Amino acid sequence: MKQIMNQLIQLQDLSFTLAEQKALTTETHLQTLQESIKSLTGGIPKETAQLFQKLIKHYATAVVPMAKGICTGCGMAVPTILAYEVQVGEKIIQCPRCTRIIYYRDSLPRQVKRVVKPSAGLNRFSASSLMIPELAGKDRQEVLAEMTQLLAEQRYIEEPDRLLEVALSRESIVPTAIEHGLAFPHVRGVEGGGLILACGLKKDGIAFGAPKKHLTRIFFFMVIPLAASAFYLQLITGLMEAFREAPAREKLLDCKTPEKMWHALNQLTKKTII
Repeated sequence: MKQIMNQLIQLQDLSFTLAEQKALTTETHLQTLQESIKSLTGGIPKETAQLFQKLIKHYATAVVPMAKGICTGCGMAVPTILAYEVQVGEKIIQCPRCTRIIYYRDSLPRQVKRVVKPSAGLNRFSASSLMIPELAGKDRQEVLAEMTQLLAEQRYIEEPDRLLEVALSRESIVPTAIEHGLAFPHVRGVEGGGLILACGLKKDGIAFGAPKKHLTRIFFFMVIPLAASAFYLQLITGLMEAFREAPAREKLLDCKTPEKMWHALNQLTKKTII
């Protein structure tokens, strides 16, 4: 049963990744992802696969962890007997309240605080303190480590090393870098808080897994709680629209301070992120 649960979690990750690739308007990995989803679905018992498909049509997340006795999908305390069965992991257990499939996890990466601002646009989930005008990292791991460390230093998240591990694991599925020199690394399913966005620039660019070995120069790193699992796709789409053209990318890359970078980012996205 634990193998089936792992397959369901992988299936959900692949489904999210497919949605991300569609949001990025790139055809590069779509066929491979669709084939992987079909293959993985074929290895899951028919009844369980049907349940997953039913839930994923209703919720952004069909399979969620139970952490500290709480269903992270709806926030309900799971009854003691059910919580024990989830921890044992011998059968599929659904949350009595939201009906999502739940699995056991000791704890999740956790946010320390959430961005709460009444204004629209990027102000809802970012700040000038989360801008890095010149990343020092020379490869994927170093860049992501730098950005997760900033989030920890600014007291937005705890355990940056763990967050880095999850981000690198996500990149191993399909890289989030695209041809325009942009990348959208992220960690999904953190505990508490709201969606958080940090942005970093590497003017010379690094290899980050983009198609045709294009270098990546602009990194949008997102920390996504379960409740925002659907909204972040809208954010990716808005960022893509804002930076599709080279002049917009160059304007951001010309910024030399976090404050100027933050101002430029807000100006360039005011029509695409409302």
